[in-house]
Amino acid sequence: MASPALSQASTAFESDAPQFHDHDKPQRRALQHVKEATTSQDILLFLIAFRILNALSIRTFFQPDEYFQSLEPAWEIAFGSNSGTWITWEWKNQLRSAIHPTLFAGVYWVSAELSKLLRLTSHNHAELLLAAPKVTQAVIAALADYYTWRLGERMESLSTVHRLIAR
Repeated sequence: MASPALSQASTAFESDAPQFHDHDKPQRRALQHVKEATTSQDILLFLIAFRILNALSIRTFFQPDEYFQSLEPAWEIAFGSNSGTWITWEWKNQLRSAIHPTLFAGVYWVSAELSKLLRLTSHNHAELLLAAPKVTQAVIAALADYYTWRLGERMESLSTVHRLIAR
C-alpha cells in the first residue's frame, strides 16, 4: 500500500497534468507523437554528432583498399583523369560499380565549390577535402544506427503485442 505522502504527491502531479477525456483522443495522440518525435529527433542528432566527432578524431590504421576502391575513383570522377589519382586495374577495366564512388565524387565536388565560395586557403581547402568523405560516411553510419534502433523498437512492440495476444 502506498504511503499517504506518496498518494498526495501522485494526486498533486495528476492534477497538474493535462486532463484528457474520451473525446480528446486526437489531442492525446498528437501530444504523444510530439513527445516521441522530439525523443527520436534528439537521438538522431546525438548519433550524427557522435559519429562525426568519432570520424574526425580517431586516427587508426587503414587498409589501402579503403582509398583505392572508393576515394581515388571518386576523386577522378570529380576532378578528372589528370588530377593525379592512382586508379587500380579493376577500375581501368571497369570491373567495379561506380555507384559508391559517385556519392563521394559529389561530396568532393560540393566541397571544392564551397571552398571556392568561401575563399579558403589552400591548407583549409585540403582539410575540407579530407574531412568531407569522413563526415559523409559518419552521417550514413548514424542513419544506419538510428534506423536499426527504430527497427528494434518496432520489433519489441510487435513482440509485446504477440505476448499479449497469446495470453
